[in-house]
Amino acid sequence: MNSLRKWLYRPRRDDKSLLAKFWYADDNLNRVAAELDSFDGRKDPERCAALVSRLRSCQDKLLNICNRMLDELDGAGGRATREFRQKFPDEIVTDNLGGQLWFGAECLAAGSSIMNKEFESEQMRPLAKAVTKTLEKVRSFLREQCLSPTPHYTEEIHENLKIFDRLFAEFEFSYVSCMVHVKTIKEFEIQQDVICLFSDTLQRAIANQMISQDMVDFYDPSLMFAIPRLAIVCGLIIFPTGPLNVDRDNADFPELFRPFKNLLRKIRDLLWTLSPGEFFVLEKLLCQLEEPTDLERKLKAAQKELDENSKIAASADQAAKLDAKLAGENAGQASTGNRKSCDTNSETAAMVQDLLQDILSDVIKESTNDNDCDQTDQ
Repeated sequence: MNSLRKWLYRPRRDDKSLLAKFWYADDNLNRVAAELDSFDGRKDPERCAALVSRLRSCQDKLLNICNRMLDELDGAGGRATREFRQKFPDEIVTDNLGGQLWFGAECLAAGSSIMNKEFESEQMRPLAKAVTKTLEKVRSFLREQCLSPTPHYTEEIHENLKIFDRLFAEFEFSYVSCMVHVKTIKEFEIQQDVICLFSDTLQRAIANQMISQDMVDFYDPSLMFAIPRLAIVCGLIIFPTGPLNVDRDNADFPELFRPFKNLLRKIRDLLWTLSPGEFFVLEKLLCQLEEPTDLERKLKAAQKELDENSKIAASADQAAKLDAKLAGENAGQASTGNRKSCDTNSETAAMVQDLLQDILSDVIKESTNDNDCDQTDQ
C-alpha cells in the first residue's frame, strides 16, 4: 500500500515546496545511512570517513529544511532562542553545526561517550535520546504528509517541530559547553570593560591630537598598532582602577592580558618614573610606526607644547573667572539700583586691573623661564 502511495503521490523533483525538498533530503539521508551500516568501517576507514562526512551534510540539509518549515509556520521569532551562541567561540558557530550536533546526539543516544567526558556524557544522554526520538517522530509525520493527496502541515507536525526545536537548542548549549569553554557572565563583563578602555583611549587620543578624526574615519592602518599600545599605557596609568589593574586577582583580570600580568606590572612601575613631558612623548611615539629617533629634541618639543597648553588653560581659566565676576557684578547692579553704580564700576575696574596685573606677571615669568632655557641649551 505504501509503495502504491509513493508511486501515486510522491513529490516531483521540480517541486519547490519545503515538503518536497524534505522528501528528497530525507531519502538521501536514508540511503547514506544504509550504506554506512552495510560494511565494516575498520576495513575501509577512508570510505567510512567519506560516508560520515556525507551523512553529516545530509543531516544538516534536513535540519535546515525543518527550521525553514518552523519559520514558515511561526515566523522568524517563533523558534527557541539561540542567544547563548554569543558565548561560543567564533570557530564553533558554522553552517554545518546542526549536522554535527545531530550526529553527536545519535552517538550519545546509542551509548557512546565523549572522550574524557564520561560524566558529562551520562548527564546529556537522556536529552540526546529525547532529541533523536522527537526528530524521528517529526520525520515520520512529514513523510506521511508528503505522500498524501493534499500535503499540508498538520497540528501534530507543528507541535512536534516546536518541541524538537526547543530540545535541540537545549542540547546544542549542553553539548558545545561540554566540548569547549563557554564564557561566564563575569568574563563577559571583563571583556566589556576592556572594550570601554579601548574606546576611552581612542577618545582621549583624539582630544589630545595624537590621532586625528580623519584617521579614524578612513580606517588608517596605523590605528591597528596605535590604539592597543595607547590602551595598555592608559590602562596602567590614566585609568589605574580599570580592567588592567595589575593588583587584581587573576580571576578578575582579562584573559587576553593574563599571561603578561607580571610584565605589565613592571611596565607600570617604569611608567610611574616618567615626567609629564616624557609620558607625553611616549604616547606620541606609540602612535608612530617608525623607530623612535632624536628623543632629546622630541622631549624638549613636548615639554614646550605642554607649557603652552598650560598657559592657554590658565588664561582661559582666568578669563572664565573674569566673566563670572563681571556677570555677578552686573546682576548686583540690577538689584541694587542706580545708586551704587559708580561704586560698582570702580570696584569692577579695580578687579579687572588686578586680574590683568596677574596675567601680565605670569607672562613675564614664563618669558623669563623660556629665555633661561634657551641660554642653557646654547
